Amino acid sequence: MRIGIFTDQFYPYISGVVTSIKMLYEGLTDLGHEVYIFSSLDEEKVFKCEELKHFNFINFPGKPWPFEDLKDYRRTKHPKRYLKQIASYKLDVIHTHTEYNAAKMAKMASKKLGIPLVYTLHTLYEDYLKYVSPFFDRHFHNIMFKVLAKKFVGSTSKASTIQIVPTKKVLKLAPKYFMRGDIRVVPTGIELERFYETSFTEEEKIELKQKLGIPADKFIFGYIGRTSPEKDIKTILHAFAKLEYKENAVLLIVGGGPQFQELQEYTKVLRIDEKVYYTNFVENEVIPKYYHICDIFVNASKSETQGLTYIESLASSLPLLVQKDECIEDVIENYYNGIYFDGEDDLILKMEEIQKAPTTLNNIKSNTRKSCEKYSKEHYAANVEAIYQAAIEKYKQKKGR
Repeated sequence: MRIGIFTDQFYPYISGVVTSIKMLYEGLTDLGHEVYIFSSLDEEKVFKCEELKHFNFINFPGKPWPFEDLKDYRRTKHPKRYLKQIASYKLDVIHTHTEYNAAKMAKMASKKLGIPLVYTLHTLYEDYLKYVSPFFDRHFHNIMFKVLAKKFVGSTSKASTIQIVPTKKVLKLAPKYFMRGDIRVVPTGIELERFYETSFTEEEKIELKQKLGIPADKFIFGYIGRTSPEKDIKTILHAFAKLEYKENAVLLIVGGGPQFQELQEYTKVLRIDEKVYYTNFVENEVIPKYYHICDIFVNASKSETQGLTYIESLASSLPLLVQKDECIEDVIENYYNGIYFDGEDDLILKMEEIQKAPTTLNNIKSNTRKSCEKYSKEHYAANVEAIYQAAIEKYKQKKGR
C-alpha cells in the first residue's frame, strides 16, 4: 500500500503524537508499505532537522498561528493548491493524526481524489482550550469545548471511513467529541527495545547523574514529558515540597514546553529549587537514558489518552507513580507494575511510602518490563495495517466499486 499520514506535529518537535507516528511509519515500512508524512511546520526548523532525513516527509508552507504556544506550527489558508502534489503520490489510504490544519488537507484529498480516510484521535483536548483563548476557556469552557469539538473532531469523524482511539476510555468519550460510525481501539506502540535496561551501562548512568549535578546516593522521583499546564506538574512540586522524608530525595523534571520557565520560578517560590532539577528539551535519542537514572516515574496528568511515557517507563523497568485515571487502566495494575494515587494528599502519602519500603518498589520493578510487551511497534503496525485494508474494502463497497 501507499499510505499518506497527515499530522500537525512531527520532528523536530517531540510529543506522544510524534512518537506514535514514528512507530507507525517504521512498522509499516518494515511490512513493505510506502509511507509518506505530510505536515505544515516551521520551514526553517524543518530544514535544519537531521531526524527528518529518515522519513519521506513533505512540508507544506503556511503562516504561523496567532497564538504564542502554537507559534512553531503553520496553517495553510488554501489547501486546494496542494491537491495536485498530494495526488502525485497515488495514495491508497490517508491517515490523519490531527483534527486541525493537516486534517483539512487530508479531508480535501480524500474527497477530491477518492481515497479512504482513517482518523486517529490522540488528544482529549479540553485541557488545551486555554492555549487558544484563556479568557473564553475560563468563562465559557463548556460552550467553547462543544463548538470546537463539533467543528474539528466531529467533521473529521464524519469524513472518515474508520476511526481509531487508543483506549477504551476514549471510546466511551467518543460521543461527547461528536465521533460517530466505525470506531476501533488500537493502543499505540513504541520501540520497546530502546528503553531496555540492558541498553545502558552503570557507568553511563553515573555519568548522566554527574552531568546533571545529582548526588549519586539520592532517591530520584522523575517526570519525563512536556512541561505544560495540562500535565499538572505543579501538583508534583506541591507534594514534593510537603514531604517530611525528602532529605535523601530529589525531583528530576525532563522535558520542555510552554510552562518551563514558570515551573522553575514556582520551584523557587516553594523553596525547593536546590532539590529539583530541570533539563528543558532533551534529544529524542538520549531520552531512554533519563528513565534509567530515576527510581520511580511520577505523573499527575489527567489529560492522557494512553500515556506513552508510561509505557516507555515500564519498558525501562521503572515503576510508575501516577494519577488514577480510567485511560491507563489497561496499562497499569496497582501495586503490580505501578502505584496509583488520587490527588495531592494521596501523592504525598505514596511518595513517603515508596521511600520507606524499598522491597515494595523492587517487587513492582520485577513486573514492569513484561507488562508492556503488547505495546511493541510491530504489533501496533500490524493492527493499523488491518484497519487500512478494512477501510479500503469498506470504501469500495460504499462507492459501489
